[in-house]
Amino acid sequence: MAAIRTGLFFLLILIFPPRAVAVASPAAPRPIPPKFHLHFTDDLDYHLLHKAIQESLHYLRQRPATAEFPLGTLSCTGKHLIRSLVFFDHLIASRPSPQLLSLELATFFDIYKAAGREHINPPGTMLVTGYYQPVFQGSLVRKTPFLYPLYAIPGNLVLRRNHKAASVQPGRFQGGHFTPYWTREEIESRGYAKGSELVWLKDPFDAYLLHIQGSGLIRLRDGSLRGIHYAMKNGRPYTSIGKFMVRTGKITLKEAGINTIRQYLVDHPTELHEILYTNQSFIFFQWTEGHDAVGNLGRPLTRGRSIAVDQHCFPSGGLAFLQSRKPVSTRRNEQQWMALNRFVLAQDTGSAIRGPGRVDLFWGTGKQAGQVAGKMKETGTLFFLLLKKEFL
Repeated sequence: MAAIRTGLFFLLILIFPPRAVAVASPAAPRPIPPKFHLHFTDDLDYHLLHKAIQESLHYLRQRPATAEFPLGTLSCTGKHLIRSLVFFDHLIASRPSPQLLSLELATFFDIYKAAGREHINPPGTMLVTGYYQPVFQGSLVRKTPFLYPLYAIPGNLVLRRNHKAASVQPGRFQGGHFTPYWTREEIESRGYAKGSELVWLKDPFDAYLLHIQGSGLIRLRDGSLRGIHYAMKNGRPYTSIGKFMVRTGKITLKEAGINTIRQYLVDHPTELHEILYTNQSFIFFQWTEGHDAVGNLGRPLTRGRSIAVDQHCFPSGGLAFLQSRKPVSTRRNEQQWMALNRFVLAQDTGSAIRGPGRVDLFWGTGKQAGQVAGKMKETGTLFFLLLKKEFL
């Protein structure tokens, strides 16, 4: 799934400052930063925070207690993550003031600052974007105007286990040899996934957006609503079509966004395939039982609380604190920005979310969530919270 944005926030002095350790990818360790003081105030309802915590706990309790999760160059166990979440959930149950909660967190928790993007100052600066669950009209049969399919996993896709990397690689057999699966262009132009169609949409860019967002809702012709979710990818590398369009002068960096890209494709229909095919990555889908967006932990995402990060750098299901800013529309429909300051849970990942300097905030379902998510491209900071070992 998807993206990231944020603005740096003010820090207030507490009586007991938390200990801070830089979090970095194993290939790019960073030095421990100087001591700093965090003011933990939250701009969302704690009810959603409690819900998100329960989803992380459900996932973690299915894993061995001794399972190791990365935290930059460090690691923590599933048991440690569970104890941290349970302890934190107990703290917020009484709805403490920001001042009291900040003091409690400084006392009971270690605070780890994400290393952020390389060569960007100040150190720890993240790129914060947003993603959402779209709702599109669709049909279970191919009939005009529903001509653009989303596919289930095709029968000719096979998985090869890479024991050294503890992962699986999608591919296919050709002449008795395992080879990479076809690219987006090959799949769509040569029909290599034909027969695996799940549903047809009206617009090719709508179908492409579902590949980027990872899940969505389909309003079928009979009025019913069905959820669709990521099942597998072709294993080819992800390339941002927005970056391609900026690099080739089709749009400017300042203009780059979902709405701008969509309008460009409407105005230049002959360039549609050239642009979309620059991204070789291709997603296959499956129907879901409910209507919730589902992250890579297999649990429902919570709007405003779930984030996508690189889980090779950060712990799956882990508790974090995000500082950034968010777009807000005024009564006159003018665009303004407000501080974004909240606790979040690492419950998703995405092809474009790589390294310790990316975080993608889930904004919810539907058009309004999409409008906000599409505007998010900010700088910010991210802090992970772990219960101090003496309180385990």
